[in-house]
Amino acid sequence: MDNNKCWPEVWSVKLGHDYEVKLPLMDIGGGFRIYSFDMTGEAEWNITAAKELGRRLKDHDFYSFVTVQTKSSGLAQAIASSSYKSYLELRKSRKSFMKDPRHIVVKSITTEEEQELWIGREKYEKFQGKKLCFIDDVVSTGGTIEAVMAMAGEIGFEISVIACVLTEGEKRIEYKGIPLISLDHIPLPGKSRFIR
Repeated sequence: MDNNKCWPEVWSVKLGHDYEVKLPLMDIGGGFRIYSFDMTGEAEWNITAAKELGRRLKDHDFYSFVTVQTKSSGLAQAIASSSYKSYLELRKSRKSFMKDPRHIVVKSITTEEEQELWIGREKYEKFQGKKLCFIDDVVSTGGTIEAVMAMAGEIGFEISVIACVLTEGEKRIEYKGIPLISLDHIPLPGKSRFIR
């Protein structure tokens, strides 16, 4: 993070060969700034990114996908709909219908408090012993990946590849030895310390 740099108000990213999206610079509290990328409700963004990620994932070995509710739900649905019957979606709260639920705690830079991820046996059982591709909108500090990897250990599946639309802050092509596929990159402006 370069806290003394004058960041532009808008940052452009490509979700496909000729598909560009402009992201606004936003303060998410306490002077901490990010380029806001919210895929919820953006059907065209999700479909475009899913097609491009699917193309880039063709040489990787995995059974299906795992994602975290909610910001990546549309992306996971779009990418899984082409060739997969189902995918694993970790939820943010425990539901009464979950059988033998498992959970893990996660911390994200876009959320002040810790969050919990939950999944019931009725959803995770068919993925046990399988290699999965973790799908996310943005990979930044790696906190969400760590939580999903912890859940993988708890349930009994393996993350063999990570696919995200954007990396943030640090450009990555792998995370702890796991290949990471992304479509573009955004900086992480962070805390502003401008002197007037």
